[in-house]
Amino acid sequence: MAILGTLIDRENPEFTKEDFLFWMPQFTNVSNIDTLFNNLYPIANNKIFYSIFGVDWKYAMSLAIAHYAWIIGQAQAKVKSGATSLADIAGGSPTTGGIMTSASVGGFSKTYDLDRSMISGDDKVWWNQSAFGRDLMNLLATKSLASMFVVTSNPVPGSGNYD
Repeated sequence: MAILGTLIDRENPEFTKEDFLFWMPQFTNVSNIDTLFNNLYPIANNKIFYSIFGVDWKYAMSLAIAHYAWIIGQAQAKVKSGATSLADIAGGSPTTGGIMTSASVGGFSKTYDLDRSMISGDDKVWWNQSAFGRDLMNLLATKSLASMFVVTSNPVPGSGNYD
């Protein structure tokens, strides 16, 4: 019996702050961009692999870094608005990016359809916290992920028994 499979190559090409800013120009004027990039690059580089994303790898890396930066930015905004305890900073739910399906003016209310913009699955909850994360998961859905399968040396056709 032979076991065949695909290994994920965890070696990535070089990725620089300039690559990030090319794909995410909205971060160009961020005052602490060097600190942000230097701290978030290793995290993204250990999660996003060229062997999976191929030619989209630099964009995927940029989306992952931007996702983490957005989450950090949300916490920093809460601190600037007067949050003083961990409960104040971490409390509440993140803003979601659904499609607005209705709005009313009297008493002001709005309704969002999250099914069209959120990614299903418990493993995707982390990435649903920002548009960057949702875009990354949508990009990943277009890729063929590595899998493993077993092949025997003498299968018996039609028997359903391939031991």
